[in-house]
Amino acid sequence: MRLLAAIWLTTILMGAWGEARAQSAGAGAPAAAERNRDAIAVVIGNRRYGHGIPEVRYAANDAAEMKRFLIEVLGYRDGNVIELVDASQAEMFTVFGNGRDHRGKLWSWVRPGRSDVVVFYSGHGMPGLRDGRGYLMPVDADPATPEINGYPLDLLLENLSTLDTRSTTVLLDACFSGNSAAGWLIRAASPVYVRTAPPEPPSGLTLITAAQGDQVASWDEQARLGLFTRHLLDALRGAADRGRDGNGDGAVTLGEVRRYLDDEMTYAARRQYQRVQQASVTGDPKTVLVAALPPPGPVAARPAVQPAVVTPPPRKSATGPFEPPGRDIAAANAFLERYQGPVERAIRAYYREQGSAWDHKPIAASLDFAERIMWFRRIAVVAVRDDGMDLRASYAWEGNGRDGDAEALFRLQIAPDALSVVKMWR
Repeated sequence: MRLLAAIWLTTILMGAWGEARAQSAGAGAPAAAERNRDAIAVVIGNRRYGHGIPEVRYAANDAAEMKRFLIEVLGYRDGNVIELVDASQAEMFTVFGNGRDHRGKLWSWVRPGRSDVVVFYSGHGMPGLRDGRGYLMPVDADPATPEINGYPLDLLLENLSTLDTRSTTVLLDACFSGNSAAGWLIRAASPVYVRTAPPEPPSGLTLITAAQGDQVASWDEQARLGLFTRHLLDALRGAADRGRDGNGDGAVTLGEVRRYLDDEMTYAARRQYQRVQQASVTGDPKTVLVAALPPPGPVAARPAVQPAVVTPPPRKSATGPFEPPGRDIAAANAFLERYQGPVERAIRAYYREQGSAWDHKPIAASLDFAERIMWFRRIAVVAVRDDGMDLRASYAWEGNGRDGDAEALFRLQIAPDALSVVKMWR
């Protein structure tokens, strides 16, 4: 059998990611937040796998940076991002549906005819040795039987194509060769490659493949991202438009992204790893991916440390936007869903700034201070107070040259005009 391209699949159904396909960007374009208030995203970072499968070292970073891009540049609301960390097959079926019914969680969140949808996946892919199809690998999958416990690419595209969206964008950062930057997925077997043709995209889809033929997809060790994700984000944040192959009109088109990846990503793979990696793009090169670019700035940088108190934009109401839910657990859960972004920022700020003075239980010595919470696995309400609530958060941290997973309790205080974390314990 021949070598399968290490595919990083990006499928883009663009009615209007930049709310324009043929028009020039920026000409009277509305603000991103207004344009995308109904937009929905699914962001998946599958790093840690079972069954002896090597980890995808930077999958969580890829997902975090893509979420940041969606919110900061495209104006997606934090509460409209479905975030899956180390997703199981059951979780992926729950969000995207299965072969019998496409009406999963994503379907229920979409506003028919009004929502732009972005799906981003970073993790392993796998070829089906029996059927030749490509599969996304949930973290509980067995690489020997992806036909049974993987998520088929063609099923994903088919289910997404049934959604009544204004546009649908799918970004898949995955290798489908059976090999990976961290080693082979199938152990105790001779290296075997299967050439799997990418699924035929439904009408209207634009297909971008980050590797061709027998090429291998790579990581960017310095940026701590997938090589393709790093350069794709650079391109979408404006490098493709401002670079040597762009026209500098303030918009990013599919053609500009293709030329940028061919130039920068291909060169980086050759220089860093002495290998060939070249993107393949199918679609209208005039398609506008980002209609109005923000001012030039650093790309894919770490977020700045947030203040310990997160204050939302002022409103005319004297009571402000935050109303403590009282002792009502249902109201507390609704509050968390609505304001998850500010809640996460308050937790991150306390974690960073008050780490040396945490109010721990007797096992405090077992918890080392980590400088930064990278991403949250989940946050749940465990108790409701008159002035706030207690939350249990599981998260990935990084600092002092180390990283890992942890879980802790946080006391969130809710004032009419601000959220703040006042206590953390385990």
